[in-house]
Amino acid sequence: MGKVRQISGGRRPDRTKDAAILRAARDSFFERGLAASTIEDIAARAGVSKVTVYKRFEDKEALFEAAVKAEMATMIAQLDEEPEGDGSLPQQLNAFGYVLLRFLFSPTHVALDRMLAHDLAQSPGMARRFFHAGPGHCRARIAGVLEAAAERGEIRIDDPLLSAADLLSLWRGFLEKETEFGIITHVDDATIRFRVERGTRNFLRMVGYDEAAARTS
Repeated sequence: MGKVRQISGGRRPDRTKDAAILRAARDSFFERGLAASTIEDIAARAGVSKVTVYKRFEDKEALFEAAVKAEMATMIAQLDEEPEGDGSLPQQLNAFGYVLLRFLFSPTHVALDRMLAHDLAQSPGMARRFFHAGPGHCRARIAGVLEAAAERGEIRIDDPLLSAADLLSLWRGFLEKETEFGIITHVDDATIRFRVERGTRNFLRMVGYDEAAARTS
């Protein structure tokens, strides 16, 4: 299985060059799909040599994984742009949900999901990498927030990962299928906020959210 290479010789990695390669990889995967994308094309888009790409990434699978992780990091960084609010569990979950659904229902991401579906089905290795770097990572972050809240006595859950999956389903609902099939072509911010806040309320009711415990924790 491929992996990101470590830069040898004690030299500091060129972050600008790495970023250019990852942007080029993302654009190539979006335009051509995984199967048709090549290291040669990605190198040309990034303005570097093929050797430079291979020095940093062992193969296309490793490059794909790194590109997905970079996109996830960009999404997570957007959480800092959300209003701080009161720091309560509902506020934390809503802030995460706003950013996540804006990302998932952006036209670019919807189109990319459609394109990736076939290619990932043909490549179990890449599918696993995509899951762990993208959806799996997102679920784990939410599970961490829920587990911490349970330890403070604010909610009652038996499995943080399953509970995170429940919350994700409440946020996305059937809207995910409607965008996938083109029934809805644009999801505006008001719709996203409505779905997230409604999903969070229903979820917290389901797990017995205790506001009194939250105020004293």
